[in-house]
Amino acid sequence: MFRRIFVIGVRFCPGFALSAEAGKRLSESDVILTSRRILDDLSNNVDIAGHNGPCGLDWEELRPKVKVIDKVDETVSFLRGISGKASVLASGDPLFFGIGGVLAAEFPREEVEVYPALSSMQLAFARIGRPWEDAFFVSLHGRKKRHWQPEDLPLLAGMHQKLMILTGGEGRRPRDIAPHLPGDCRVFVFERIGYPDENLVETTPAELERANRVFSEPNLLIVEPARRDDIQGAEIAFGLGEDEFEHDGLITKDEIRAALLHKLRLPREGVLWDIGAGSGSVGIEAKRLCPGLKVYAVEKNRKRAEKIALNCLQLSAGAINVVEGEAPKILAGLPAPQRVVIGGGGGELIDIIKAVSGAMGKGIVVIPAITLESIREAMEALKGEGFAKLDAASVAVSRMTPVGDRNYMKALNPVFLIRGSR
Repeated sequence: MFRRIFVIGVRFCPGFALSAEAGKRLSESDVILTSRRILDDLSNNVDIAGHNGPCGLDWEELRPKVKVIDKVDETVSFLRGISGKASVLASGDPLFFGIGGVLAAEFPREEVEVYPALSSMQLAFARIGRPWEDAFFVSLHGRKKRHWQPEDLPLLAGMHQKLMILTGGEGRRPRDIAPHLPGDCRVFVFERIGYPDENLVETTPAELERANRVFSEPNLLIVEPARRDDIQGAEIAFGLGEDEFEHDGLITKDEIRAALLHKLRLPREGVLWDIGAGSGSVGIEAKRLCPGLKVYAVEKNRKRAEKIALNCLQLSAGAINVVEGEAPKILAGLPAPQRVVIGGGGGELIDIIKAVSGAMGKGIVVIPAITLESIREAMEALKGEGFAKLDAASVAVSRMTPVGDRNYMKALNPVFLIRGSR
């Protein structure tokens, strides 16, 4: 079936007009797909309509070809059922968190042509005179693939020179985001950037939260975090110490944690279950290493669960989901994991492994154990559940300890790391 899809970006700022090539594609299309918002803006903008632009189009002549579809999935479905040529109108650069990326993934490369306009990102950084090559882009607006949440912003702010945040709906607007931003950063809020009535507000998180202002949509934020060495753990990518966590003594020792995370072969994105999380040290370091991970810290002890939440806040660990309850029962309904740590399983270890196996497709399970019996039980249970690739390692750590004016090496209890993968 012959099909050509022209994805054409438009920008509603004074003086903008479609390029001659984009205008030609629009004119020769059999159908023009657009959202209601873009159609309204297009109809009210003479330059965009092309009366005075280089493409020489008359929007009124094109109107009979227009079909309004507001949902992306419905646009894809419609395009799958047509032959011939279709134009899809989008705001700014369609490949910047826009429909262009969706269509490029859904249709063969030779069927899709993209004609971008200026993106909101380019305009925003131009307005404040900042380069954007060192910025990190976060979309809180309808992103299915990414797991970014407002709670992730402290972690991301500690990792990057600048953040650009595309806001979302309820719970993801500027006033909702403000409490999650580092207190000493600068915030630039752009309302309706690229439109004739655009507005820029430069503020701080405290001022933004205090004002409780409703900004006109669409809006976006640029955040410039302060670069300070005294923010707890901000400059550390990996290697937090036991003394940096709130805990009651139940914490995975630093050297064991490092070896355990290595055994997990952490993916950049996916789901990690940390069962028997204790202080949350394993999940927190995993999240700081791979911000795209969705971490579930499962802990049956309420006070420890509260400490996990506190550690996440103090160590800028982002949105870690603390699940209070006893495994394996509490595991039902959690998103399927790709990585699992099982610590403190006790007499429930075999049942926990069975529950993990039932929820997991392909993935890796790592079990730290301190008794020989636990090694045997874990190895047998993993093998019985189809984890064919098994290995185990003993990690023995000795630490320097002062005695008078001398130092000697004091051994810690060895820990066995059992790993199963499939």
